[in-house]
Amino acid sequence: MRTFDDLIKPSVRRLQAYTLTPHRVPIKLNQNENPFGIPPAIVAETLRRVAERDWARYPDFVPTELQTALARFAGWRADGIVVGNGSNEIIQALLMILVGPGTPVVLSEPTFTVYRLMVEVLGGTVVNVPPHADFSYDIPAMLEAAHRTRAVAVILCSPNNPTGVTVDEPALRTFLTEFDGFVVVDEAYHEFCQQNFVPLLSEFPRLVVLRTFSKAMAMAGLRIGYGLMAPEIATELGKAKLPYNVNFFSLAAAQVAVEMYASELQPLVERIIHERARVSAAMASFDRFRLLPSQANFHLLHTPAVAPRRLFEALLARGVLIRDVSRYPLLSEYVRFNIGTPEENDALLDGLHAIHRQAEV
Repeated sequence: MRTFDDLIKPSVRRLQAYTLTPHRVPIKLNQNENPFGIPPAIVAETLRRVAERDWARYPDFVPTELQTALARFAGWRADGIVVGNGSNEIIQALLMILVGPGTPVVLSEPTFTVYRLMVEVLGGTVVNVPPHADFSYDIPAMLEAAHRTRAVAVILCSPNNPTGVTVDEPALRTFLTEFDGFVVVDEAYHEFCQQNFVPLLSEFPRLVVLRTFSKAMAMAGLRIGYGLMAPEIATELGKAKLPYNVNFFSLAAAQVAVEMYASELQPLVERIIHERARVSAAMASFDRFRLLPSQANFHLLHTPAVAPRRLFEALLARGVLIRDVSRYPLLSEYVRFNIGTPEENDALLDGLHAIHRQAEV
């Protein structure tokens, strides 16, 4: 009789699943969510539209209405837009059509851990190119590694999770010009830095841009994202995603959010950016903690005087949940927290002040 070890791929058995302990606390700053929630006007209009739907019927096989709305919103053609159950599904489907046993994919870790997990589940090989000391991407080294290994793709998260750094357009253009594989740019946090690489799609057909409704759009619980790419890639990617992959409630909410973004969501993004600057300024006097610059809605905090787990637990005891990222490559002395409401940020700062004073004793 064969065992699980005989049946499940060895490349999968040796991996650890992506997981997160569900702590229930008053202040949750560990998953880079929008702390202000979805505006009531968007909720009301979404519920009105959903109430008109027949819940016994499947959603549209191809969400053409949302694709059309996203085309206007993002500035790309509708037939080059793929909607997914979170942008993670688009990443997964894209890697499924590109990666087989031993296929090289270039990453720069630390970055979003799901990239490596998906590549390795598919049997591919991650080629990791460490960043510079300030965590900025080492583009020449990544390009060299991509050429040397004949990589099928390179994945760049910009702003990067968990470091908050971005790739600039000249560097990206260099990669797109000199590399003959796919360049995937995950723009999950682009609204917080006003960065936008979508205009490059018409010039570089191997570029894929990923976006999500989970962060700035305040819809993490609805699980919806999208990819922008050449129509030819979208056709192939469609073969790897499941049919009816997004429920009609999420599709309706996403369309309303796109329609009302300027009036309802953009002001919340601006408040988060303002709070990010305020928190950064407030922490400038912390000589034992170092807050790294960030272009996203979160910060990476260097804590050499206090073990990351100790800091995590001390804040948790105060009802403030952050992310211990000390197991990420190069981040053994770091934690991450996202920007919350002003009141939440004040509670975080109060906790950090108290822990900082204890570290000085």
